Amino acid sequence: MTPRVEKCLVKADWSLALCLLLYCSAFGQSMDKEATGRASECSSNTGLHCEIYGKEGGDPILALHGLGSSTYTWRKLNDYPDLIHNYRLILVDLKGAGQSPKPRDKHYSINEQADLIYRFIQEHDLKKLTIMGNSYGGAVSLLLAIRLCEQDPGRFSKLILIDSGGYNRKLPGHLKLLRTPILGWIALHILPAKTSARMILKKTYYDKREITEIQVEAYAGPIAAKGGRHALLQTAKQAIPKNIDEITAKYKTICVPTLILWGRQDKVIPLEIGEQLRCDIPNSRLEIIDKAGHVPQEEVPGKVIPLILEFMTRSDSRP
Repeated sequence: MTPRVEKCLVKADWSLALCLLLYCSAFGQSMDKEATGRASECSSNTGLHCEIYGKEGGDPILALHGLGSSTYTWRKLNDYPDLIHNYRLILVDLKGAGQSPKPRDKHYSINEQADLIYRFIQEHDLKKLTIMGNSYGGAVSLLLAIRLCEQDPGRFSKLILIDSGGYNRKLPGHLKLLRTPILGWIALHILPAKTSARMILKKTYYDKREITEIQVEAYAGPIAAKGGRHALLQTAKQAIPKNIDEITAKYKTICVPTLILWGRQDKVIPLEIGEQLRCDIPNSRLEIIDKAGHVPQEEVPGKVIPLILEFMTRSDSRP
């Protein structure tokens, strides 16, 4: 690399370029077993990595992480006995993330991700199901909600969206970068994974003091793994489906109570998107979490979990 090129790269806005996410949460691995207990056996014909925690036979909560993240983003949920003792928490790594396969193919579209999770739901015959998604995982959750309401409403109970994607507007500038030939590849490869992960965490967190070195290492792992960079780049390129306008028009058909949680200080997906989801989803409620960024379930679980529990235990049909 010539000095001139290096100088140009240094001048680039790497806080944007290396955020590396469409609806970024963080690079992550599986939930920390020492902090959260032992996972029940879980397998799937989809090939996706999955972990199950909580009450045997409890109503299932299927949690989907953001782009570049993994089941690690939900690691603090098991610190709350009222959640784990009453519900069955099912964590899944999306294709190309965490411990799930990262094949060097181009089948990473958001619709294909939703197809895999829908197959997982049918395979495990999940009923009275709550789907919970953060960021990119929220966008996948919206696709699943539309499909379940249309095709199999009997098994679908509630929807929880946390700083969720779902529209083709107010997208982070790094999405344009990642979709740009050559430049997107450079953004993923120019720096070590740990350096990129640290920068990403600083972007997604409101309180930077909450970020730890253990966390940085955990988030950097999957991106540095074989196929990790390819999977992340393909997922980002295919995150906005061609029929996005048709999809957003169907948000009004979502047939279950919906809780929308949003970090007031989210710098990745602005609160405006949460307000739009509240308008477009009929039976929904928006709760704004102060002093929280893009991943409030990690940063301020003490504020997030009580809202989830209150929503889950409502006996009426209104959120």
